[in-house]
Amino acid sequence: MKQCRKCGVNVDDDLANCPLCGAFASEETSPTIYEYPAVNIKKHRQLFLKISLFITIFTIALVAAINIAVNKKISWSTHVVFGFALIWFCIGRPIIKRFNVRKHLTWDFMGVISLLFYINLWTSRLANPWAFTLAMPIVVLVWQTILEILTLAHKGGRGNYQISLTKLFALSAICIGVSFIWTKTCEWGWYVCTARGFIDVLALSFFAKDSYLSELKRRLHV
Repeated sequence: MKQCRKCGVNVDDDLANCPLCGAFASEETSPTIYEYPAVNIKKHRQLFLKISLFITIFTIALVAAINIAVNKKISWSTHVVFGFALIWFCIGRPIIKRFNVRKHLTWDFMGVISLLFYINLWTSRLANPWAFTLAMPIVVLVWQTILEILTLAHKGGRGNYQISLTKLFALSAICIGVSFIWTKTCEWGWYVCTARGFIDVLALSFFAKDSYLSELKRRLHV
């Protein structure tokens, strides 16, 4: 039996290379083969982000120049600027910061809400605030559903998802007050979001009392 010089395992005499690591198993001094070159993932990632940023800036400048040349003012090019800003907001920043699933979801849903408000702004100038009264509650309900599924699916790190559900409950309750201030009334969507958030908090307080309350105390520095 021969012995691999790299990993130390015993190798049959009829084998020239170690079946585990691929290094020469002969007694002669020979270079190790089948070693993959080191890849600098961080360097490649930074290069990709720099190229993406250059393409973004170049495209925005080109579109703005065309808009000014044709219409003598900035008009439709703002849609392109907002689109690129939304992509960097929802995708670029989470990739750069290496966000986890929960933070990815947070930024993605915030991006969806921003898009809805932007569309509402350009279609009716917020005279009919459907983005706030109808679309945003639906997004929050979907957001709550996904967080509930992740809370049940993840054995570890549930505290972060529980706090996120609590924050959505607080957001829904605040939006009810904003509705009465802004539109002098409140649509059914925010009542549903608030009621569902209250049920989530109630369930967490009952079924995960110790972990949930300890996480709340830690976050509130109590």
